[in-house]
Amino acid sequence: MKSLFKSLVFFILLFLCFSNLVSAQKSLQDIAELNDKKWDKLVKNYRNNSTWIDQLQGLLNEDLLAEENLPDPKGIGVLTMQVWDKSETVVSQSTFEGMYSSTTTTTYSKNFLSPSGSNIVADKFIETMLPIYGDQFKTKGISLIEPQEFLTDEEKRTIYKEGVYAIEVSGLVKSLLSINTFLTGKDKEVQSSLSASGYEFYPVSASIMSSDFKSPASLGLIVEDLGLDAVLILTVNVSLVRNGKSLVLHGLEAGIVGPIDDDQSKEYKGRIGAGMMNMYRDGLSFSTTYFDVEPFEIAKINKSNGAIEEWYLEGLDVVTERMATDLIRGMEKFIALDKSKD
Repeated sequence: MKSLFKSLVFFILLFLCFSNLVSAQKSLQDIAELNDKKWDKLVKNYRNNSTWIDQLQGLLNEDLLAEENLPDPKGIGVLTMQVWDKSETVVSQSTFEGMYSSTTTTTYSKNFLSPSGSNIVADKFIETMLPIYGDQFKTKGISLIEPQEFLTDEEKRTIYKEGVYAIEVSGLVKSLLSINTFLTGKDKEVQSSLSASGYEFYPVSASIMSSDFKSPASLGLIVEDLGLDAVLILTVNVSLVRNGKSLVLHGLEAGIVGPIDDDQSKEYKGRIGAGMMNMYRDGLSFSTTYFDVEPFEIAKINKSNGAIEEWYLEGLDVVTERMATDLIRGMEKFIALDKSKD
């Protein structure tokens, strides 16, 4: 009986702890106020992944990269500030009963953000987030450069615009996306996603790059052609609910990707894993930070005209600052080949 009582108390305490963690994620302000321990449970950052360091170390071990040429970005371009629409497809069926047969019709419907709506959301977030990232990078002697600054000629403008179509994703990530689509009913393609004004929409995010090797490689080549040391990718995951009357947040993501200054005079082939190793030579993820939450409302929408009636973004500045700190710390550890969790 005493053992049963102890077990019951344990599960009640566990439930209360879990409830407190969940309840702490009902607004951006609540996330901003998470203590360090709960923040680290919610946010995926350098503490969760050391794979890229292994990839970089592998290039050093094979003498494909000299230690003096390890990444050390001083100019990071803002590649994109994008909105990913995570709205779920609603499936409904209707059956018509005829005299000799019946016909069932399946209808698929989905509340999408309009292109202009996506653009408004991206602009609203970048208004707060970009200056904070800029200030954080500046303290490390790094310049954060916007497209109007690094697209200095027609050739670079073309590279930037057409680079969207040059991004490749590995087969494993494609498979995971397909399984997720099957299990959740979510569309594989993010149909109404757009970027902030002045930015192209690139079909990658920090969470994708954290488990992929092909997209950082293809992106690294683009970054090199743009004359940048690395790029910053910012992503806001949202969806419409209540028949389009409410905009909810699913999470925020940030990632840094850059080219690798390898020894191009050396070939690496005829060995197991050579293809993957050569992709690492093109580009790697330097750092990522992101989180997913149970969706909560961040804006009220006037259904009749689609206008935002009210924003609920208190705490976004603090959340952004904490993410930027994690992102930069992850990049520093990547450059130093440091796998420690501190």
